[in-house]
Amino acid sequence: MGYRVYTKSEFADLRQQHNIMALVGNGFDIQVMREYKQPWDTRYETFYHYLKFRQFDVGNHLLAEMEDLRRQGKDDWSDLEAAIEKLLGRGSLHPDDVYSSLRDVQREFSSFLNQVASSNLLDQLGNDAMEFSWSVNALSRFVEDVDRNSTHSSFKFPSRTGHYDLYNFLFINFNYTPLLDGYVYLDQEQFDPHPFKYADRNFQFYPNPANKLSGWGNAETKWSSYVLTDIVHPHGYQGIPRSLLFGIDAEGRSNGANPKKKLQKPFWAQSDTRYAHLIHDTDLFILFGCSLGETDGWWWRNIFTAMSNNNNSEMIIYWWSRANGVQPSEDEIREKFLKVAKTNTHSTSHGLMNRIHVVIYDDSVERIWLNTSRSRT
Repeated sequence: MGYRVYTKSEFADLRQQHNIMALVGNGFDIQVMREYKQPWDTRYETFYHYLKFRQFDVGNHLLAEMEDLRRQGKDDWSDLEAAIEKLLGRGSLHPDDVYSSLRDVQREFSSFLNQVASSNLLDQLGNDAMEFSWSVNALSRFVEDVDRNSTHSSFKFPSRTGHYDLYNFLFINFNYTPLLDGYVYLDQEQFDPHPFKYADRNFQFYPNPANKLSGWGNAETKWSSYVLTDIVHPHGYQGIPRSLLFGIDAEGRSNGANPKKKLQKPFWAQSDTRYAHLIHDTDLFILFGCSLGETDGWWWRNIFTAMSNNNNSEMIIYWWSRANGVQPSEDEIREKFLKVAKTNTHSTSHGLMNRIHVVIYDDSVERIWLNTSRSRT
């Protein structure tokens, strides 16, 4: 049993339900702070400098590890969760000692978030999302992003849509801030749950907004439909400081005898219980702002397994690349996902690879999904 199955009791003319899981990482928050010209952002490197500015305890094991990695010139020196993994891997500290240091860092991170993700920033983002209809546009026209991609002809999701369908979006917000929540919220200016006197449809979905010849319909085609959104924070919420989860991945189930369980994110998030059944009932996965790091490996493994067992499921990976920098290929991004899912790419069916659609973009590229660029609105 996965998502709630809606019926004609809730939506009078319902034809079918599409379950869409959108997983959103720190790249979204960083994008917002860059667009709104904030002095700080939510990167771990920024947090490290915040700790130094606050004269945080130099004896803290995690801070000491980060500083040691920085002296060594390691690329991931500021990655707090990588530091946890390295400390545990060496075995020189008991997991309880690492956890104690992490609790102190957790309290500082909560204070840090309150400054970088302020209520003023949330208000600005929410007002712009409402004024420019960002929320509804993202939900209704995201196919356009894939249509500009080399694999648009193999993107089957639009061909499975039609009038009277329900688009059921579940946002997995890996961030602790409410910035994405504010962006996605369907406010009274851009959305009406029941806009017509008799018909109960409340949404229009565009299967071919880029007007591709190989697409389904044309740019004017729009399905009279239904939409629902929900959002969860599996790793904690800014407003509840003690809920913020930092830690490592966990393969398999942990139990009371495992000394590392306090540091395993899937254990404390109860991911197997809360989310696994949803993943396996998802038609379309959309990844945005995710670095595809190993500490979130539970998600990548379960998504891969779900896609392997459902030949109709698809994925869109949005990958930010610095303008004028070295741009990875679409296949390199696919292989990166498969690697963190701990899957041998050589044993992966070609069919599954074709169901992973990659959208590589930089700040100059027009984009529909989770767009916050006011200059191109």
